Amino acid sequence: MSRVYTSSDLRTEIIALEAERLRQEVDLKNAAAAAIDSLKPVNLIRSTFQSTVKTPGFGRNLIKGVAGLAAGFLSKKLFVMGSSNIIKKALGTVVEVGVAKAVAKNAGKITSSGLKLVSKAIK
Repeated sequence: MSRVYTSSDLRTEIIALEAERLRQEVDLKNAAAAAIDSLKPVNLIRSTFQSTVKTPGFGRNLIKGVAGLAAGFLSKKLFVMGSSNIIKKALGTVVEVGVAKAVAKNAGKITSSGLKLVSKAIK
């Protein structure tokens, strides 16, 4: 802020301060609009998905998870085999969760073993 000595200096300073206030008001409105836009549910989901996809090892972990879920689902179907027994269904769920965890933890070993079996079968 400069020193004001005359009325013309005062008018010049007032005009400069009003221009600065208007610029700050526009900046504040733009920042508020950007903040509101970023809080919309679709934008929150999009940003979360983008940050998750960019996480190192995401693809590998996704494949492990999908393989675990598929193996668990298949093992439950094989274990229950259309039974209506509630105990067998409950045990099927336990088997499903156990197999899914085991496959997800050991996906690398299972994959390498599967590839070895396939290569032996081809030869």
